[in-house]
Amino acid sequence: MARSVGRPPRPQSIDPELLKATGRALLRLGKDLGLARGRYVDPSTGRPRSRPDPMALAVLALEAQEALEVLAAREVALARDQDEMTWQQVGDAFGISAQSAHHRFARKA
Repeated sequence: MARSVGRPPRPQSIDPELLKATGRALLRLGKDLGLARGRYVDPSTGRPRSRPDPMALAVLALEAQEALEVLAAREVALARDQDEMTWQQVGDAFGISAQSAHHRFARKA
């Protein structure tokens, strides 16, 4: 089976429940971090509501993505240490080669 090199492929679709939960978590994170708030129309209700600034949330989402990469590397390190997973097994879990898995996760752990 041919393996891709580098980052795991982007999913063709994201689980709607995961997307919804992630959106809620991002809003909570924005609130917890004290992002600037404003009144914006809620697309689901059509009513104005107070929420973090959308551009600030967009920036936070990308910063959180980087933080999640570090956390993923920590979890991979834990799996390798405690479950004795090989780089091949890590690569299989992410759909990439063992070498790509090592390159991606070994440095951040």
